[in-house]
Amino acid sequence: MIAAANSPPGKKIVVPFPSNKWAKMYMDFLNNSKPYEEAAKNWEGTMLFIIQPDGGAAPFEIGCWLDLWHGKCRGYSFWVKGQDPPKADFTYQGPEKNWLGMIDGKIDPIQGLMAGKFRLIGNMPMVMRHTLAAKILVETLQKFEFDIVTADTKDPNAKTVTFFDKGKNRVAIVDRQKNTLTMLV
Repeated sequence: MIAAANSPPGKKIVVPFPSNKWAKMYMDFLNNSKPYEEAAKNWEGTMLFIIQPDGGAAPFEIGCWLDLWHGKCRGYSFWVKGQDPPKADFTYQGPEKNWLGMIDGKIDPIQGLMAGKFRLIGNMPMVMRHTLAAKILVETLQKFEFDIVTADTKDPNAKTVTFFDKGKNRVAIVDRQKNTLTMLV
């Protein structure tokens, strides 16, 4: 278990987002959560979460793919527009500002779907049977204080885009010619 996952209740963990560091900790939180395990015990499916650009930090779509299976997260990967998207049973997507609103607790994930703030591709009845699991996924996101990484350019056609955290440390590099995303942290 990652040590930061044992942080005191109420104390948020500062982490660059998106990053491998965040994804590993998020996976660890989910895999050690009895409430999530119980709420998602019948869930079978992979989920691709896509953050769409809206003038914020992301100059193009960025996604995080999670392999969620019977209350456990078996793996993760990242994706950027231009790459072949990972095979996902479900895709949950929305503008960056709506994601930040959900992470801040201002937008409920299911109500956000109903209000058109997010879009779901996949079996909606399956999702509706697992609203508690969805709530716990979001509550787990809220354990973090995200250092939203910022691109060195707003040009979505730039050949190379480097993402930095607030401390100006490189977190990720996207090579648009090779269609690769390399997480450095």
